[in-house]
Amino acid sequence: MAGVIAGARERLHAARARRPPPLRDEKILAAWNGLMISAHAQAALVLGDPRYAERAARAADFVLGRMRRDGRLLRSWKDGRAHHSGYLDDYAFLIAGLLDLYEAAGDSRWLQEAIALDGVLAAHFEDKEAGGFFMTSDDHEDLLAREKPAYDGAEPSGNSVQALNLLRLHELTTEDGYRQRAERTLAAFGTTLARRPAALSEMLLALDYHLDTPKEIVIVTAHARDEATPFLAELRTQFVPNRILAVVGEADRLATLVPLVEGKVALGGKATGYVCENRVCDLPTTDPAIFDRQIARVRPLPGSDAPPGG
Repeated sequence: MAGVIAGARERLHAARARRPPPLRDEKILAAWNGLMISAHAQAALVLGDPRYAERAARAADFVLGRMRRDGRLLRSWKDGRAHHSGYLDDYAFLIAGLLDLYEAAGDSRWLQEAIALDGVLAAHFEDKEAGGFFMTSDDHEDLLAREKPAYDGAEPSGNSVQALNLLRLHELTTEDGYRQRAERTLAAFGTTLARRPAALSEMLLALDYHLDTPKEIVIVTAHARDEATPFLAELRTQFVPNRILAVVGEADRLATLVPLVEGKVALGGKATGYVCENRVCDLPTTDPAIFDRQIARVRPLPGSDAPPGG
């Protein structure tokens, strides 16, 4: 049977080769790469396979290195050249991907790049009066109106993704300005969220994150990231969507970037997990089983009658 299928495939290919080949869309978009960087970085954590994070890092290197000019993203790349000023989606999706890649790989460079790109959004895309973000920058070509995307379809809107980006950046950096900007963004779309929540399904994730008490998870290793593997294996068994994760070496100097890691050490030279909420941490543990119980504990949302989990 395998021989029959192989022969048929060859005849089909020969017949198809006599026709004009279909056109291929070979442009590279910053926004779409941001989505794929997120997917690969999350897969690396969920599956415990660093190859996915390596692919995400290569894509991030390409976009940041070849699709950026003077700190500003360019939207597309083709035939060796980058073209067109970046849009909201390009920034928001790439920032999300870089935050996911930071959590998956632990390289502070990705967090620094995410912060820098958010600075561009704040300066050139943000609606400082009404909240939220415009699709185009303030120095884009003149348009009849500056659109402010407010619908999550086959792709999420840049506003929905950026709202969650800001909340994650707040948890990581403790800078309250990120939280305030996220709240202004959520308020800008409050009417739509109340009347037609399905229209902004992705923004509901940001709203859930905001209403919840996100877990702040730090794993400190004595020498190498691989020492955190037993703790990450426990994390993979839990559904903890509202959280941040920092895996750091004891010698890393990240406190200025992620203040939560300050003063945290690998106890007795062993990988140590710290599970915190609102900067208040459970007792640190070198036991992955205890770490598992700590991350499993949840508190009900305000107004909920559900008992605390764990």
